[in-house]
Amino acid sequence: MSSGDDELVGALRTAAQTVRSVTSSVAEELRALSAARDAAEAAMAERLAELEQTQGYVAEDASSVSTWARCELRQDARRTRQLIRAAGTMRELSEVGQAARAGRISIDHVARFSFAMAHVDQVEVRRWESHLVAVALLHPPSRVQSLVDRLRAILHAEELDEAWIAGADKAHLTLNALQDGWHVTGFLPIDVGAKLKAVLDAVSVPREAGDRRSASERRIDGLDQLLTRVLAEGLPTDGTVRPQIHVIVDAGTLQQALAPHTESAFEPVEPAVLHGFGHIGPNLLAHLTCGADLIPVLVDHVGPNRTVLDVGRRHRDATAKQRHAVWVQQEGRCDTDHCHHSIDHVHHRQRWSDGGPTDLANLVGLCTACHRHTHRHDTTLARAG
Repeated sequence: MSSGDDELVGALRTAAQTVRSVTSSVAEELRALSAARDAAEAAMAERLAELEQTQGYVAEDASSVSTWARCELRQDARRTRQLIRAAGTMRELSEVGQAARAGRISIDHVARFSFAMAHVDQVEVRRWESHLVAVALLHPPSRVQSLVDRLRAILHAEELDEAWIAGADKAHLTLNALQDGWHVTGFLPIDVGAKLKAVLDAVSVPREAGDRRSASERRIDGLDQLLTRVLAEGLPTDGTVRPQIHVIVDAGTLQQALAPHTESAFEPVEPAVLHGFGHIGPNLLAHLTCGADLIPVLVDHVGPNRTVLDVGRRHRDATAKQRHAVWVQQEGRCDTDHCHHSIDHVHHRQRWSDGGPTDLANLVGLCTACHRHTHRHDTTLARAG
């Protein structure tokens, strides 16, 4: 009998004794049963892997281990493959294997480690194995997955901007009128979806203690109120109201986004987090911060008109008067050749981080699509090499 068998037998014996004991509480019984279940599933994972490796299913007239498990264990193929992958992970990561065999973590925990081994650098996963196991012993699988996602974002930051670009390329929104209402289908880019989620979360909160509407019903009612208010106040057409979103970012990441030409930009830093979505890359961070209200700017101490429209290096963001001036100069149209969309963003021709002043001559009005295109193809944000 192997050590893994000893751990399984021990977990099963403890569960049986706890359930039979007249002094055990329901909570104690549940803890013991949970440990027995997890230890049994770990043992099943290793047995299924062994059955597949030895082709023992052939002797029982099955074409594969998945077919055998479906017939004999009433288990679907997806679960069988998950258990077999878990067995491989338990072999590769010794601490994970020990905890699973002892019933201290579940197979669902092990599945998060399997994901990490497949999608994150395996050397780094082994380096952080002890820490992740310690988290798994105290928290549900979702907590382990969030740490794995964070580790993946740090090690493969380039994939974040690739995902943003891929999402923007397949963005679409369709609104079709039906007999009983409207059918909405589509796919939103990361930044657009985050804005919509922030708005819907704000307008769909329960209004009173006895609010029995479902979350979906509250979102619809909130969206209805929001649209009614917009239509009552007039459609936003002048592009002077800038977006307000939450991006959680440390000083190092912000420095990388605003000054990518410095050597510090090539040092590993943790990616920024877009509230309501997750980790984002440096190009998307620069795109979001370019037109967002980050720091209030005092504009009441202004002198002649020249000072109003030319503020040099004192401010990074265009002032409200400058935004209106850009709108008048371009007659409300995007500056890109052959683009006739309205202005949504005021952009620095020479980047502010590269010494460009916030003066009217260095400011240009762009539509949302052209503004996004400008940042997506800004090669100065790319990592060296």
